[in-house]
Amino acid sequence: MKITRAELIAFSSAGKAVTIDQPFNNPAHRNQVIFDALRHQASRKIFGLVYEKGDNLYIDLKCDPARIDELVDAFSYILPGQHFTKQNWLTLAVDQVPSREILANLVNASYHLTE
Repeated sequence: MKITRAELIAFSSAGKAVTIDQPFNNPAHRNQVIFDALRHQASRKIFGLVYEKGDNLYIDLKCDPARIDELVDAFSYILPGQHFTKQNWLTLAVDQVPSREILANLVNASYHLTE
């Protein structure tokens, strides 16, 4: 599925009370990965972390710990969490996700798990 970074952020935020910030970025370092944190507006808890690495777009999402190994083993576009604890987070290679419906389901699950 082809989607831009801005489209992914808008898609993941649609219908939710969300704020976006870049808390992990150090402007003093050049050529680093830029992270956009998707947060619940009220609690400020992160439910998604959007970033590009090379030519690939990724999003880290919270997941039910009991399902992570199963999902990572079953789908090549789902990776162990890259930036948060691997026991509670997974990473999606967004360009490989086969549909917006699958992406929406995973984003919505992360949103509700972090409420």
